[in-house]
Amino acid sequence: MSDEPVKLVSRSFMQDPYPALESLRRDHAAIPVENGGFRMWVITRYDDARALLADPTLQRDLVKHRHAVVEQNLMDIERRPKLPRELRRSMLDQDGADHRRMRGIVAKFFTPSRLAALRPEIERLADDLLDGLPVGEPVDIIDQYARPLSATCLSEMLGVPEDARDRFPLWETAILTAPSKEEVEDAGRQLQVFAGEIIALKREQPRADLFTELVRAGAAGLLDDAELVSMITLLLIAGLEPTSAIGSGVLVLLRHSEELARLRADPGLITACVEEILRFETPFRMLTPRYVDHPLELDGVTIPAGELLLISTGSANRDPSRFADPDRFDITRDTKGHLGFSHGSHRCMGAELGRIETAVGLGRLFDRFPATALAVAPQDVQWRPGMFMRRLDSLPVVLG
Repeated sequence: MSDEPVKLVSRSFMQDPYPALESLRRDHAAIPVENGGFRMWVITRYDDARALLADPTLQRDLVKHRHAVVEQNLMDIERRPKLPRELRRSMLDQDGADHRRMRGIVAKFFTPSRLAALRPEIERLADDLLDGLPVGEPVDIIDQYARPLSATCLSEMLGVPEDARDRFPLWETAILTAPSKEEVEDAGRQLQVFAGEIIALKREQPRADLFTELVRAGAAGLLDDAELVSMITLLLIAGLEPTSAIGSGVLVLLRHSEELARLRADPGLITACVEEILRFETPFRMLTPRYVDHPLELDGVTIPAGELLLISTGSANRDPSRFADPDRFDITRDTKGHLGFSHGSHRCMGAELGRIETAVGLGRLFDRFPATALAVAPQDVQWRPGMFMRRLDSLPVVLG
């Protein structure tokens, strides 16, 4: 193949990916990059990204196509992380009828009415966490507020025991953003073991929670053993995405004081504010890979059959052909159609829960502490490494 993959991941890309993504988007509808030892094609433009996310011919089941993928796309075996098969059989990794079957098992836990009923409890949790934070001295708002808020809300819905709730967020962070494949692999093993412990617990002590529902589905033959483990780990990982949105939201609002002032003057703007945060600082720079078994033509670029695609929602949500002046943060912007929760059949099932958690997390924080300020210079804020997630490593602030 004549297309030489570009090296995209760098320290500057981790800190601010948008200049690089803007350059790629301007010059290339798609371009090959190296990620995790594989060649993958980054899809840069909004219209292409949205269309491909809705395209049923693109496939998520890389286990099914693993031999073809490895033979055609593997570039550096030393950089290839190996995760247990049991972590790659969830609804995220399935296509067609299998995807619909697995999604249907958990769908009743994500109805709008059921999620709306959770809001008072989320507000209480946010208030309790804020009650325990120091005022007038630096505090890491990620470690002390955003992550425990997301983890506790998630644990209550899933049925994670209280004495285990401080463990899985560390593995989730590592599996998505660790700088070495060894750390990613270790986190995967830890999550697999943890899922096994959860399954044993729910068999012995069933409760009215989502994990019990999954275990019952497994007992009824609706999920095989690998699918059961994988669904549990998927929910543990995906359910912590509000950590990213809350952390990014705090930073963006503190960097845009005029927008924060507008929000404080009109708290009813919080819904629109959350949507703009999801567009402006999309939790995923890139979505996890898709497999294409036929050639694709995108504005003069030919992607051969058998390649892997990385759809860059981070780039698509800053495409000026869809969002005017996309690098400007504006909480009254029309964000309709943003891809912060993906699109198509794999659109995030927990989108509404993520919106509620983010709105409550930001609203309660700035209502209680309107004079909150960064405790470090904006350029010194550190982001986690990795191609996929856009997540702060820490965010020191002074509450006031």
